[in-house]
Amino acid sequence: MDPMIAITLGCIALLLILMIIGVPIGFALGIAGLVGYTYVEGLEVALYQLSIVTWEHALSYTFVCVPLFILTGEFAYQGGFATDFYNGVHKWISRLPGGLLITAFMSCAGFAAVTGSSTATVASIGSMSYPELKKHGYFPGLSLAGLSAGGTLGILIPPSLGMVFYAIVTEQSIGKLFIAGIIPGLLLATLFCLVTLAIALIKPDLAPRGDSATWKERIRALPRMSVIPFIFVIIIGGIYSGIYTPTEAAGCATTFVLVAMIVARRFTWKGVLASVMRSGQLTAMVLTIIAGGILFARFLVLTDAMPQMIGTITGMGLGKEAFLLILIPVYIILGMFLDIYGMMIVTLPIVFPITLSLGIDPIFFGVYITVMCEMALITPPVGVNTYVAAALGGKEARMEDLFMWLIPFFMAMVVEIVLLILFPKISLFLGGGAL
Repeated sequence: MDPMIAITLGCIALLLILMIIGVPIGFALGIAGLVGYTYVEGLEVALYQLSIVTWEHALSYTFVCVPLFILTGEFAYQGGFATDFYNGVHKWISRLPGGLLITAFMSCAGFAAVTGSSTATVASIGSMSYPELKKHGYFPGLSLAGLSAGGTLGILIPPSLGMVFYAIVTEQSIGKLFIAGIIPGLLLATLFCLVTLAIALIKPDLAPRGDSATWKERIRALPRMSVIPFIFVIIIGGIYSGIYTPTEAAGCATTFVLVAMIVARRFTWKGVLASVMRSGQLTAMVLTIIAGGILFARFLVLTDAMPQMIGTITGMGLGKEAFLLILIPVYIILGMFLDIYGMMIVTLPIVFPITLSLGIDPIFFGVYITVMCEMALITPPVGVNTYVAAALGGKEARMEDLFMWLIPFFMAMVVEIVLLILFPKISLFLGGGAL
């Protein structure tokens, strides 16, 4: 066997072993890449590559938007604007069949347009909506499954940290990805609402109607719930019109929410400190995964392993649609063991060049991969969102019920993916590009 192929397979095996024993994905990738690079080029070159990769991305202008978008969402939560938005939506649609869960989906979509984080969306909206769902007699398994699925909108509806991650790794436009994610994000939110409506009509005892509100109460709720939509307009409106870059949009959004907290007299140093600490932790995690993943990818390039793998796959003569369909079971399986960033950083160095060779638009593929990773967030045994939602349910949370009621929402995601493959202009209509 060729020594380069042997060391490549050995480092891949090392990566898998490290992940299996519970080493965080960023460190596992870094260790495997460092070992491989040391074998091929020596320890000094390996350490230099690790330092330069980390330094380049930590100081990257593009990367600055990551902590700012996280901070925007944290400020919106600490300032109570997420609660205002939820309460406003609740007054307008809670009387629909399954209205309380539909309210949660719409609130998840709204909060996703601020934070860009899936787990933050589940935790924030779930903490507000689950007590209401429980109070009105919603079946716990259905409620928690819905909240778990609704949280996935956090990485599709812009601003999306998943899309920022994809853009950094593949060197694509964050602005175009954000714009391209709007229609697919709204479509998936609509599919979730339709699934809930169908369940409520078939089995009304599982998802009863909520309390009614007067028109006066509904109108009064509009000003309070306006902060979240206005943040979305600041971010997407500014990017789409070309007024500022995504990083500048993130800075403007953060500043606006901070000012809104002060004006609404909701500013507290304790809340600001908690927001900054949380943002720092998540940013460090993302940077670690990027640095480790890119080091591992550079090692694969060094061994010529990637060109061989790419040549083998492209030599199979697959068309665009067939290739995209093949990726569905691959990502579903990966989602059982890796989180969104782990899946992207492990697969993109191999998969992304193939998409380019097949003529698949990279902006479309960014949206497609993001939806695929959304599915992973609700797949057992890892399914990060499911465990965040289960924590909200406490002793009432039965994982078997939660996973069973996730099936209809999971199928809604499958429908979304099929529609994206058949009609790629769903994502490219606003974002531009061609498949």
